[in-house]
Formats: sequence, C-alpha cells, structure tokens
Amino acid sequence: MFRRSVKEINAEFVAEEKYLDSIQRVTREACLAAGLSKKEISPILLAIEEGATNIIRHAYLYEKGTIRLRIVIYQKMIVFSLIDTGRSFQPDTTGKLDLQRLVESGRKGGLGFYMIRKIMDSVEYISSAGFNELRMIKRSQPVASENIPFLRHMATLRVKFSVWTFLIVLVIVGGAYYYIDNQTARQLQGHLDETVFSLANTISDQAAGYVINRRSDVEFDELIVSAVRSNAEILKRVVLTDSAGTILAHSDDIHNIRKPYSVPPEFRSAPVGQPYRVRENGNKRSYLRLPIHTGDHQLGMVHVLYASEHLQERLADARAKILIFTLVLLVVGIVGIYVLSSYFVDPIVRITQRVRRFASGDLQTELPLEGAEEFYEISRAFNELMTRVSQDRENTVAREKMVKEIEVASQIQKTLMPTRLPELPGLEIDTFYRAAQVVGGDLYDIFEIDPGCYCLAVADVSGKGVPASLVMSMLRTVIKIQAPQSRSSRRTLILVQEYLKDNIPPGMFITIMLAVYDSARRRMNFVSAGHNPMLFFHAATGEVEAINPPGMPMGVPSTIDTTFEERLEQHELDLEEGDLFFMFTDGVTEAVSRDGQYYGMDRLVRFLKAQTSGGAPKPSAITANLMAELETFCGLSGPADDITFIIGHAVAAKAETRETAIVDERERSGETPTGDRS
Repeated sequence: MFRRSVKEINAEFVAEEKYLDSIQRVTREACLAAGLSKKEISPILLAIEEGATNIIRHAYLYEKGTIRLRIVIYQKMIVFSLIDTGRSFQPDTTGKLDLQRLVESGRKGGLGFYMIRKIMDSVEYISSAGFNELRMIKRSQPVASENIPFLRHMATLRVKFSVWTFLIVLVIVGGAYYYIDNQTARQLQGHLDETVFSLANTISDQAAGYVINRRSDVEFDELIVSAVRSNAEILKRVVLTDSAGTILAHSDDIHNIRKPYSVPPEFRSAPVGQPYRVRENGNKRSYLRLPIHTGDHQLGMVHVLYASEHLQERLADARAKILIFTLVLLVVGIVGIYVLSSYFVDPIVRITQRVRRFASGDLQTELPLEGAEEFYEISRAFNELMTRVSQDRENTVAREKMVKEIEVASQIQKTLMPTRLPELPGLEIDTFYRAAQVVGGDLYDIFEIDPGCYCLAVADVSGKGVPASLVMSMLRTVIKIQAPQSRSSRRTLILVQEYLKDNIPPGMFITIMLAVYDSARRRMNFVSAGHNPMLFFHAATGEVEAINPPGMPMGVPSTIDTTFEERLEQHELDLEEGDLFFMFTDGVTEAVSRDGQYYGMDRLVRFLKAQTSGGAPKPSAITANLMAELETFCGLSGPADDITFIIGHAVAAKAETRETAIVDERERSGETPTGDRS
C-alpha cells in the first residue's frame, strides 16, 4: 500500500563521536514533531546513538567520512536511516543473541544491535553501490490531545505572562499588606496599653492619698467613676482594694464596697504591673493591676479591666479601605502589565511563529529588525541562521542530486562491462573489477573480432570518479569499433589513438594493454601504451616473467623526437598448455597497507609463483586468493584505487576445436596471422 510521508528531515554530520549529541538533537526534534512521548523518545535516542557509534567505529575505522541522517515521518510510523559511504560491516540485525557463546568467547560484539532490535520494530542493513544504510522503523501512536494541559493548550504567552505576573505581584502586595497590618495592630495595642497604664498610675497615686487621709467611700467611688467616664471607650471596670483585698471602690456596683475582691479566674495568673490579655467570645479583653503604695508600704491594689473593641472597629474600617485601594491598584497594575507585555511578548510571539514556519519549511520570510536591542539582535541572528540553512539545504539538494547522478553513472558503467565472457578455445579466463569510488576509470573487455580471434583489453584512465568513467566509456566504444578492422593489436591501438587524441580532455591520459588472441594458432600478440607489464608464467620453466613492450600513454602530447606510433611496439607469445598470463591495472600493485607500504610488483610476482608452484590453478581460484591477500594487506580501509585484471590460463583445446583450427590454418596458409587485413 502506498504511504505518503507527513514530513521528511535530512541532516549530514561528520562521522565523529563528538557529533553524536547533534544527531540525537535532530532525532529528538523529529520525534517530538511526530507526537511521541518522552518515554518513547528516550530509547529511540539510545538506538540511534548506538547505530551511529557502530558506523563510526566500523565503517570509518581507518578513514574519515560523513553520516547522513534521514528521518521520514508517516502517520503511524517513523523511518530512521543512517547512511554512510564507508566499509560495509554487515551487523546482525536478526535480534537473536547467543549469550552463552558470548560468555565463553569473552566478546562484547552484538549487544548493541541486539538492543537496537529490541527497541525498534524493524531493523535492516542495506549495502549497495558504495552506500550503506542502517534502516530502523518505529511504529508510533500520536499523543492524545486531551492529555495536553488546559493552560498550555489554551493560554497564549501574553496571558500566561500576565497571570504569572499578577500572582507574583499579588503575593508581594499580600505579604506587604499582612506585614503592615500586623505591625499597625501591634502599635495600636501597645499605645492602648501605655494609655491604660498611665491612667492606672494616676488612679493609684490619687488612691494612695485617699487611703492615707482616710477619705470616705463616696470619695473613692467618685475617683474611679470619673476616671471610667472620662475613658468610657477604653476602661470597662476599675476596682480599688486595700492591702487585705477588701474592695474600697467598684465602678460597676457600689454595693460591692467593703466586700472581699475575687480576681476573675481567667486573670488570676496575670503578673503585677503588666497587661494580660485573653480572648472572650471573639473579643480581646485586657487586665492590669498596679499596687497602691507610699514609700515602701503597699496600701492596696488597682484592678483595671479594659477592651479594644473600638480599636478593632477602627482597624477593620481601615483594613477594608486599604484592601479596596489595594485591589484597585492590582487591577490597574494587571491592565498595565498586560499592555506592557506587548512590548516584551509580541517580539517573542513573532519569533515563535517564524520558527514554526521555519520548521514547516518556509525559509524565505524574514523577521523584521525592530524592537529593543536584544530582540533586534535575536531577529538578525535568526535571519542569518535561516539564510545559512537555506543555502545548506540547496547544497544538500545539489549533493543528493549529484549522488543520484553518480549512482546512475555507476549503473551505466556496469552495463558497459561484459556481463558474460565469451568462451575462448584453449583458454580459461577470469576477470575482476572493483571501483575505488562509486564510479571508476578502469576498463577491461573481452570480445570476439573474428571467428576464433579475440580482443582482450585492460586500461586505466587517469583520475577517478565521473570524468574518468566518461573517458573510459568512450575508450571502450572506440576499441569496439576499431578492433574488428585488424588482427594486429598495434594497428588497433594506433587507430584508437588517432580518434582519441582530438577528443580526450586536456590533462587526462590513458594507459592500456591490448592483446589479440588467435585460438587457431594459440598465439597472442599484444601492446602496452605506458601500462603495467604483463606477468607471464611459463609452465615449462616454472618462472614468472614481466613483459612490457615499449609504448607511451594515449592522450600524452607527442614530442618532436617521436610519435605514439613510433614508440609503440608489438610483442607475440605462443601459449603452451599450462601457461598463464596476468593483465592488471596499478590498483593491484599500489594497494597500501596500514603502515603506508605498497603491495608492489615483487610481492605480486611472489604471489603468482606461489599460486603456480604446483601447476597453474583455475583463474577463478587465483582471483579469490589475490583479493583475500589484498584485503588482508590493506586492512579495513581497503584498496584506495580501482582494481582491474584479467587472468588467462592455457589449457588443452577440445578435439573439435583443434580440427577446426587445422582447417582454418590451411585455408589461411597465404595470410600473415598478425598482419593487417588491409
């Protein structure tokens, strides 16, 4: 079923561990955009980090490179792809892990991809055309909208700014109001206590004179009644007692005179000379007693009961007025805050909206450079960031387009290589080709130019990549056209040079070894245009000989002293049963080890001697052994140049072939086998 992606994210990073945080950041933003919860995102980040770490440590073990992160979000799943151009290391993505084997061997490998397989719903490792892709799929369910907090879903930034500012101001004003009210109440109560204390002292001093002068009960009563009347809002009761505790005067009832005075139970613990307060029916009542004395002699006691109802009423009225005034100020302040928030919040809102459009793919609209200096700098920096991202995206698109074109060029180049080798009578043939990059500049070809006559070519175009591959394609076409016109390898290469000298790009040249094999005569003539020598194994002597006829590369400007045709010499070989020849490009001998040493011609000669010590084996076996040795020699980095070679092994021809060859030889008895047809 065709699925349409909701969003696609592409990013490229240097394949180094210090960039893992950046890879995780891009992955986290993609997961949030897909609606995954934090609980789902954490293991995904762990899996992506593990996959990228394996690519860094294995695909780019001996070289630097890049990792391309591609995330495609669908309605119900997310596809994560880590793409590299390094060495394919083929991890185990089956999800199976033999713990017993790991314990016995002491190896830790495999645990990382086992973890990835457990986290992701599907894991694949794809390697083709010079690219490796670790593809991981996670099925997802969007977070339900009802789980989003109401305020976060509904409130704008301005509203939230105003609400939180109001709450902060409210706490500050409320705290200040409570503190001021408490301090005011304490001050008023203290002032009341001081006033009552002064009145009690005055009554005590007057009562002392009355006691000494033995005034009448009426005078004592008038003393306290006048004091109570003068301070009716404060004083509730005043009682005078003598040293024995007998009442001398009572402000409530004159009939209590000459009776013993009993202090109310709630005030019995009150200290002398200090106010003592209790709460009664929600009201505060205070009690004070002072001694009546003259000199060191105590004559009695003044008992004062007073209350602060009038004070509380006044304080309540003041509180109500202050509270109303405070609330009005709060409302005005909130309105001012909301209006003032436009100055601070509106630029942030515009930046936020621009960021959302940016995340949706709009890279053209810029933020206006206005507002406070800080917002101006933020807008300017964001506009510069968008410009760079836009340029990077254009570069990424161009790179991806180029990569796609290179992939197409690679596919075309593969179609130009022989898909099926012809059967050469009397020869067993094997070939090998591997480009150092996606496309290469090496060439090999084997094709029939006449019945029983075949052309074999191995060439190396200078440089690598697309330019070399284009020249290689042109060279192969020209050889195909010119080879059937002659059975002489020299004549064929001269015709090829005549065409290429005006068509090859300046600064490029081609080295080539071209051979023509005559199966009837079991003879091969060949030329070398500045190419590597042919290694020839003589079965009769058991020796390996390097044969390289003189010749200059094609595309090199001719000098005054000599020309391409004059420098080119043809060599002939008669092949006996068991003989073996090896035509190759310099990618074999110039393979470099970890220590920086070249594989070299001497090592290649020793390899062929070892392979043919017991008689030449099948060419396919030599190919496999040679590539295994090169991989061991180079290590994980692999050869740095294109590798191409042809191996031919002379074998006994079939009976029918020999009879046909004799008939053909008689029919051509008057011809020169290696001469031009013309």
